[in-house]
Amino acid sequence: MAILRLSIIYMKNIKKIYYQGSKGSYSESVLKNYFPNKEYIECQTFREVVVQAGEENYGLLPVENSLVGTVVDSYETLIQSELIVYGEFKKKITHALIGLKNSKFENIERVISHPQALQQCSNFLEEMNVQLQPVFDTAGSVLSLIDEQSNTTAGIAGEHFEGDSRFKILKKNISNHIENYTRFFLVGNKDPNLEVFKNKRSAILIADDKPGSLLSALKIFEETNVNLTKLESRPIIGSPWEYKFYIDYQNAVDDIDNQIIDKLELITKKFKIIGKYGTIDL
Repeated sequence: MAILRLSIIYMKNIKKIYYQGSKGSYSESVLKNYFPNKEYIECQTFREVVVQAGEENYGLLPVENSLVGTVVDSYETLIQSELIVYGEFKKKITHALIGLKNSKFENIERVISHPQALQQCSNFLEEMNVQLQPVFDTAGSVLSLIDEQSNTTAGIAGEHFEGDSRFKILKKNISNHIENYTRFFLVGNKDPNLEVFKNKRSAILIADDKPGSLLSALKIFEETNVNLTKLESRPIIGSPWEYKFYIDYQNAVDDIDNQIIDKLELITKKFKIIGKYGTIDL
């Protein structure tokens, strides 16, 4: 699949972009790279991002990490809304252990960060043998050290804090694997007309509750010569032991999408495309 690399994305329709986290977060760094002249607004939760995204506003959601998988809270919040995915950003994640300027690595007793960051650095943290505390944001975990004023607590966030004289990088490259990437979705309800080739689709599928129904659904993708790149089952809230599937597939032709929809509507409970978009690598 061809990946389109762009140095700047210019979006006339965007006025504000909401993101979960604090200043200095990975989400904010994505926005600064590609939307330098837009207004970014911090949110504490993914639900707040989705609620605030509207006709002239957009949201940025982390949806999947290459080491620990889907960001379930973010994805579930998205699919429960009527928002549409208009773009995908892939960013390399370089976690660092960060303390106050006078802290020392050997004195750290507690590490705080977003649950995803703690998971992505689990091998390193297991060797440290410290207390772990999940918080709502990576960058926020570091900024909170200022109020706490403890030299025995450290946060996990991006290495860009190295230039901040209030903090010290105690250890760099602490992810479980150096090849650590996160996918972010740009979501809204009005096409911002990104100048990117829309060759990917994300969808939700709920198969009929009978033998062979999922296999029959998947065969339709084979019949239309479409390559599935993601298939993940998740429980349906309120329906014990019933499952929906997150699906990504490669396609750039609307007629093929329509063929898939028409065929799947006959044999599934639900099939909904939540986005037609292209990918931008950071």
